Amino acid sequence: MKKLLITLGILVGLLVLAGVAIVLLVDVNAHKPRIESAVSDALGMEFRIRGKAQLRLFPSVSIVLSDVRLRNRGTDLATAETLRVGVKLLPLLSRQIVITELALEKPVIRIEKRGEGKFNYETAPRPAKPATPPATKENEASPAPLVISAGSVSAGKLVYVDRKAKSETTLDAIDLSLRDLSIRTAPGVKLAKGISFSGDLSVKEMKTKDRAVSDVRAKVTAGAGVYEIRPFTMKLFGGKGEGGIRVDLSGEMTALKVNYTLAEFRVEESLAGLAQKEYLSGPMTVTQDLSARGKDVDGMKRTLSGTVSLRGDGLTLHGMEIDAILSKVGEAQKLNLADVGAFLLAGPLGSGALKGYRYGDLYQSTTRERGTRIHRLVSDWSVRDGVAEARDVAFSTGKNRIALKGKLDLVNGRFVDVTVAVLDGKGCAKIRQKISGPFGDPRMDKTSLLQSFAEPILGAFELAREMIGRTSCEPFYTGTVQHPK
Repeated sequence: MKKLLITLGILVGLLVLAGVAIVLLVDVNAHKPRIESAVSDALGMEFRIRGKAQLRLFPSVSIVLSDVRLRNRGTDLATAETLRVGVKLLPLLSRQIVITELALEKPVIRIEKRGEGKFNYETAPRPAKPATPPATKENEASPAPLVISAGSVSAGKLVYVDRKAKSETTLDAIDLSLRDLSIRTAPGVKLAKGISFSGDLSVKEMKTKDRAVSDVRAKVTAGAGVYEIRPFTMKLFGGKGEGGIRVDLSGEMTALKVNYTLAEFRVEESLAGLAQKEYLSGPMTVTQDLSARGKDVDGMKRTLSGTVSLRGDGLTLHGMEIDAILSKVGEAQKLNLADVGAFLLAGPLGSGALKGYRYGDLYQSTTRERGTRIHRLVSDWSVRDGVAEARDVAFSTGKNRIALKGKLDLVNGRFVDVTVAVLDGKGCAKIRQKISGPFGDPRMDKTSLLQSFAEPILGAFELAREMIGRTSCEPFYTGTVQHPK
């Protein structure tokens, strides 16, 4: 046992001496041009090391590169304060580098979509190689992919800019751990299609112009141009979101599939960027199951299909007493049903349809302190080829029920045969109003009062009709929202 321990001690000592010798004798900075060239060739972009290159033995053998930059077509695509490359020890003795790990510290990645639809990470076609004699089986093989057992990103930042849409999205405090990372290095293989990995992602905050998402957590996988983010969780507008995203880049067109639920979010926070005053408040839940395929955003819109559902209980519509207004014929004739039903359109459109509504009209005729209790709201839509159709869209107050029918052309941004109606107990329309035109400047027809609305005010005539029997009507709405009792 004593001899064994002495032998092990000698071996450990020799390894330490060998490590010290490597640090003293191997000049990593001399390999910078080779490293830059290898990475540049693999990615089809310009890779540069602006800072020093160092060799470390602890806690594991690694090459540390400072101030690295990845450029494409003359602009920075990514920078990192430190790039740590884990390597095998023995190959270093023969001046060979075998990578085992990649770790990026404080990287900043900027993805930009230019006005013509091209992304800044898209590489120019590589020049064709000169013709060579028929290859043997040995040189027919494609270059081996770069395989790394582990990778990580810490304290990262991602900025996405869409020049055409004039929008910017920022992701801060990104932490990512990767396993089984493989990058195909064969000529002609696009980077997005040549990466495979699995890992865990966390993002502290994601910001756009009018909203902020926090505490994002996700499992991510990639392979053969297909990226899966499932499951993922996040916090948005005070609610908790959960779902999955699949992006398929393997074909000529990008295929996208999203299923997502945001539960118990505060609707007043989601509408904060649309109205100066609080319009609607309370908890709501939205569920989306959508898919699309296309080469650009317009193509995606034209193929967008699936379902969207928006539901809420115990909401408050501020600045308007709907039941009090509908109790008087004169006031009801002045009521703009399109404004009352505006938020019902939020299911498939988010802010798209609501920006055209004039929220100020509601406040000019009513006081801020008054409001309407919305007992139940349902907004279920089906979407096919970029057109959303109302399936079950209605809400109930203490005394009334209001519903919506029609379609929304998301491709051209227009209302198609949209009608909002106040219902009687049978689901027939008592008052109705049509909405048409573009989302940004909708046209509301004059409110139409049907005979059945005036009946309760006609006293004896109403009693007589009850005795004789009401004329049957075709129900405007047959959905799940019940009429108030």
